[in-house]
Amino acid sequence: MARRNPVARFLGDVDPAHFGDPLDEIGLFRHCLTVADARGALHSEVVAEIDQMLSLVEDADAFDIIELMRMREFPSVPDPRLDWEGSALNVEIIVAMLLGRGSRKPTDTPRLDTRPHEAVTELHNRAQRLGRLSIYRQQCEARLSEDPLAPLAAEYQGAVLHIRNLQYDTIRESHESQLFDNAIVAPLMAEHLGYTYTDVVTVRNSMGRLGGDRMTRLRDDTGAIVMRHSEAPPDQVPEEEMREFVKAMVSFMFLPADRAVITAEDVAADSGTDEEVVRAVLKSYAQTFDDSIPPSRRVYDLLTSSNPFLITPLVSDGAGNYVETTTGVGLDSLRRIVETALSGTKEFHRYDKKVRQVVSERLATSALEKVLRTPPRFIGFTYYAPDDNESHNLLSRDCASLKAVGKPVEGDGLFIVGDVAICVEVKGKSIALAARRGDVRRLWRDLKATIGDGCKQAARLQALIETNAGLWLEDGTWLDLSGIREVRSVVALLDDVGPLGTSLGDHRQTGLLPVERTPWVTSLHDLETIALVCDRPSEFLLYLRRRTDSDVATYYKAADELDLFMLFMNADLYVEPDPDEVRANHPTIGRVTKRDRKERARSAIPTRVGEQCQGLNAWMAREQDQDATDDVQPVKPTYSALPRILELIDVIDDYRDGMIRFGADVLALSGDGQQRLLDTIDTCIRRTRKDGQPHHGMFSLAGAWGHPIVFIGSCPDAIPLEPVRQRLQTYMNLKHHQMKSDRAYGLLFNEAGNLEVVMYYNLPTGEDAELDALVRESGLRPVDGTRPAASPSTRRTTRRLKGKKKRRK
Repeated sequence: MARRNPVARFLGDVDPAHFGDPLDEIGLFRHCLTVADARGALHSEVVAEIDQMLSLVEDADAFDIIELMRMREFPSVPDPRLDWEGSALNVEIIVAMLLGRGSRKPTDTPRLDTRPHEAVTELHNRAQRLGRLSIYRQQCEARLSEDPLAPLAAEYQGAVLHIRNLQYDTIRESHESQLFDNAIVAPLMAEHLGYTYTDVVTVRNSMGRLGGDRMTRLRDDTGAIVMRHSEAPPDQVPEEEMREFVKAMVSFMFLPADRAVITAEDVAADSGTDEEVVRAVLKSYAQTFDDSIPPSRRVYDLLTSSNPFLITPLVSDGAGNYVETTTGVGLDSLRRIVETALSGTKEFHRYDKKVRQVVSERLATSALEKVLRTPPRFIGFTYYAPDDNESHNLLSRDCASLKAVGKPVEGDGLFIVGDVAICVEVKGKSIALAARRGDVRRLWRDLKATIGDGCKQAARLQALIETNAGLWLEDGTWLDLSGIREVRSVVALLDDVGPLGTSLGDHRQTGLLPVERTPWVTSLHDLETIALVCDRPSEFLLYLRRRTDSDVATYYKAADELDLFMLFMNADLYVEPDPDEVRANHPTIGRVTKRDRKERARSAIPTRVGEQCQGLNAWMAREQDQDATDDVQPVKPTYSALPRILELIDVIDDYRDGMIRFGADVLALSGDGQQRLLDTIDTCIRRTRKDGQPHHGMFSLAGAWGHPIVFIGSCPDAIPLEPVRQRLQTYMNLKHHQMKSDRAYGLLFNEAGNLEVVMYYNLPTGEDAELDALVRESGLRPVDGTRPAASPSTRRTTRRLKGKKKRRK
C-alpha cells in the first residue's frame, strides 16, 4: 500500500480540542480492508449522528437554525487579526441535513416554543465530529490504494471540503473583473446565465450590507434601551420598551430567521438593480428543500463526493426568501459557473483563447514584473525546441538547419534580471469536479494537462537556455543569453489548487514533475499576493530556490502556498543541505564534521506547516478593517533579516542593477552568518581608520546553490580610490580562481563606512596555468582544509508570524 512519511514536526498553532478522541475515531477505520469498508464505516456514523441532530431540531425553523449556526461558526464582525475556531463545513453539514427535511418548518409547533438556540452547541460538536471522520476516511482509502497519487488526492479532497474563501477580496475582484467584465464575456453571461459579473458583485455586496445593517440596528436599538434605563430596576422599565427590547433580542440572538431572510425586493431596493436580474442571480445560487434525498444521504454525499454549497451557497424556501450559508454568491466559484454555462457552446473556444488565456498570461507577467522590478523580455513568444523534447544541444548557436531538428513552440514569458533568467508558463484550465471529489484517475489526467504540461514546457525552455546559452526565435534570429548564470521556472495556474501546488516532492515521486529543473507551481492569486509582499527581487529569487531546488520540497507539506511563503518570510523555511554533497561539489570548503551531519539530520524531517498568515491577513484586509485607526495600522510583513543586511542589499541594488543573486545569497545566511559578514566589513573599516591603510577580507558562502564569495575592502581617505579598487580586484580574481568559486562579489567601503565600489565576477572558473602561477607567487594560503567564514546552514532564532489567510475552516 502507498504510505506517506509520518509528520515529525508541526509548525503552527494547534488546539487539541479540535481533534476530539482520535484513538476512538481513527479506530473506526482500523479494520477496513477495502474502500467499501471505509465508506460503510463513515456512512453508519453519519446516519447515527444525523438521527440525533434531527431529533434536536425537529420543530425548528430551518432558517433560524442556519443563522444560529452561522453565528456560532463565524464572528459577527470578522477580524483578520484573530483566529476563529468556527468551521464552514459544520454549517454546511447542518444545512444539508435540513434540506432533506422537505420544508423550511415541517411541524406546526409555534416558533417561539422551538428554542433552537439550545441545540447549537451539540449540533456544532456532532458536525465537527463528522468532519473529522471524513478526513480519517480519506486517509484510510489512501492507505488502501496502490496508486502513488492516492495520498495527494485525499489531501486535495480534504482541502476542498474544509477550506473556504481561498482568495483575498482585493485580488479576487481584480482578477475576476478582468476575466468577466469585458466586451466578450459580459454579453455571454447575460445570454447564458441571465446576469453579468457586475450583477453578481452587486447582489453579493448588497446581501452583506443588508445583513450587517440589520445586525447593527438591533445592536444599537437594544444598547440604547439599556443605556436609557441603566440605573432603573427592571420593574420600572416601561412595558413598551421592555417588549421592544425582548423582541429585538429574540431576533438578534434566539430566533434570527426574520433578520437573516433576504428577498429580491430587498436587494433591488438597496442596490437599485432590476428586480428580475436580482431574482435570476439569487435563484441560480440557491438550493431548495427536497425530501426525495434523505438527510443522512445528503450529508454523506457532502462528505464523500460533491459539495453543492461551493456553487450554491444560498437556501430558498420557494417563497422568495433566501438565507446565506457559508459564502457569498460567486465567491471562489464564479469562473466555474461561467465556464460550465459556456461548455459545449461555440463561444467557449473564443472565451478560452481571447479572454482566459490572454488575461491569465497578463496577470502572471504583471505580478512577476512587480516583484522582479523588471519588465518581461518576452511575452507570448515563439522559439524552436527539439523535436524529441530532449536533444537540446542540437539547437545550439551553430545549428545550420532549425526545421530539420526543431519545431516552433510557444512560451508565455521570459524575464531577464541581471544574470538570472526566469521562464514563465501559465495554465488557465480548471481541475474537474470529479477530480475535486477524489477521483484519482481524473485528477491524474487534469494534473498532467495543467501542472504537468506547464512544467514540461517551462523545463524545456530552461534546458535550452542552460544547454545552449541562447534560443532560436521563430523568425530565425539567435537570442544570445550567454550572460545567464542561473535559470528558474514558474508555472502559474488560474485555479487555486492548494496542496496540489505545494507538494512538489510528491509530484516528483509520481513522475508528474522532473527531478531536475523543477518549476515552482503556484496560483495567480498567490503569485500576486507574494508580489505585493516581497520588498526585493532577491527575496523572490531565494524563495524560488528554497521551494524548488532544495529539500524543502521533500520535507515540508502545507495545504496553502502562502503558509509556506510566510514561514519563508520568517526565515524558517529551511532544510540543511547534505554536507557531504556540498563538500563533493565544492571541495575547497573543507572537511565535513559530525556537527554538520547532525544539523542535517535535525532539519531533514517531515514537517507539516499549519496556519502562518495571520499578519498577512490583517495587512491584506487593512482597507476593510474598520477598527484600525491611522495610528494603529496593520504592519506589512517583511523578510526576517538583520536591518543592516537589508540596507546593504538595497544600496547594492541602487548602485548596480541586476545583482539579484547577491541579495539572495546573503539573505540565505543565518542570523549569525549575517552578523559575521557585517563584522568582517566593520573590522576592515575599523583597521583602516586606525592605521590609514587599505584592508580586505573574504566571506565564503558555499552551499546548495553554488559557491559565492564576498570580498570586502576598505579605502582610507588619504589614498586614491582607484589603486585600492585594482588591488581588491586582483585579490578577488586570484582567490576566486583558487577557491573554484562560481561567483564573487567585491564591496569597497570608505572610512565613513559608505559603499564606494561594487564588483561582480560571474564567469565560471576552470584550468588556468597562468592564474595558478600568480596564486603561488602571491602567497595566498592553500585552500585545502579551509572552512567558510559562516555556514549558510545555521538556523536563526527569530520571531514567529502566526495566522492564516482570511478564510473559513
